[in-house]
Amino acid sequence: MSAKIGFISLGCDKNLVDSEYMLGILKKHNYTITNNKEEADIIIINTCGFINDAKQESIDTILEMAQLKNTGRLKLLIATGCLSQRYKDELLREIPELDAVIGTGDFDKIHEVIKQLNSNRINLTENKSFIDYDIENRVRVYPYIAFVKIAEGCDNCCSYCAIPQIKGPYKSRPISAIKEEVEILVTEGVKEINLVAQDTTCYGIDIYGKPSLPELLNELVKINGDFLIRILYAYPTNINQELLDVMKNNLKIAKYLDIPLQHINDRLLKLMRRPTSSRFIMKLIDNIKNQIPEITLRTTFIVGFPTETETEYKQLLNFIKQYKFDKVGAFQYSKEEGTFAATLKPQIPEKIKHKRFAQLMTVQQGISKVRNQRFVGKVLKVLVESFDRKNNIYIGRSENDAPFVDGVIKILGGNCKLGQFYKVKILNAHEYDLEGQLIN
Repeated sequence: MSAKIGFISLGCDKNLVDSEYMLGILKKHNYTITNNKEEADIIIINTCGFINDAKQESIDTILEMAQLKNTGRLKLLIATGCLSQRYKDELLREIPELDAVIGTGDFDKIHEVIKQLNSNRINLTENKSFIDYDIENRVRVYPYIAFVKIAEGCDNCCSYCAIPQIKGPYKSRPISAIKEEVEILVTEGVKEINLVAQDTTCYGIDIYGKPSLPELLNELVKINGDFLIRILYAYPTNINQELLDVMKNNLKIAKYLDIPLQHINDRLLKLMRRPTSSRFIMKLIDNIKNQIPEITLRTTFIVGFPTETETEYKQLLNFIKQYKFDKVGAFQYSKEEGTFAATLKPQIPEKIKHKRFAQLMTVQQGISKVRNQRFVGKVLKVLVESFDRKNNIYIGRSENDAPFVDGVIKILGGNCKLGQFYKVKILNAHEYDLEGQLIN
């Protein structure tokens, strides 16, 4: 009888991609996947090591699962992903119940590690060049959407971020490999392809000599089928005219951009080692809105970055009020060891960081509600993803909402088939969600 494996995936959607490929490898080698941790012989935790809260969640989960070695059937406990890559030696030293750590560039060896674990503890964290994904055996967690990783690693070296230390330099996948993966996903019924990387707009610079996201998109839109392509994590410096033209001219590409800006104050942008300025950012956003007026823009900001003054924070708040982004995510600065920002003084007290974060999100909540009002009376193409039996409504998203981070559309009346697109007339708008009526 094959071993039963419990699998826990933490962190971002890029981690989810790795988890789905690991599940595919395990399935290929005839392991049984169980959702019941009590009956698992092996538990694998794909960890996150991005900010303090994520690291703590990963450590707490490892410690919680470690208890099952005494109370359950658990024989082997394995940690993979970013935390493993970054703190490999510490994890094995501090958590004796942990049998193996596997880094971000070695997860394709999961089966080999399990086979070898009867005698030794294993530290496999070479972080080699890009993994040759086994795309035909990937096990997808979500039936109608997929995240497709187009590159790994990062060359930007922002002063607050440890990702380049964890994942190494930027490594793009060839266009042919990505296209083959998307073709398989669309054939399997996936309706939304979310392109992800640490920096999607830098795609191809290492293998094609220039940013090549437009070329990739031009190949992907040739694939037959009714599906949507969404671009996430678009670093602002490589959003060029070529990319905007491709977005404008293709119905298969969502009129949606997720552009992490982090701040608007020039002094702080320089300290963050972001190769942008307030003038560059404002000019870029104005240009995007002028060329694609109907576009939905999402961004993220950091509050409480070391040395941030109240005046500089207010400048960020005023920028948000002026530019009225559709969606805004914010992070309270997290001090990451080994980064330049961690050495800066003064570090902002937690109480002030929390206050700034809460105020910013309250301001954005009001802006989001007003921005959502523009959809009332309009007909949107909606991917229906689930049915809420309690309230007797279908739930879906349009091109204006990315999965898991943005709002949803609640559909009143009518019968829908899950995983299909429908036309929905919007009747009401709230801070994040919309309500609409199915149009037959």
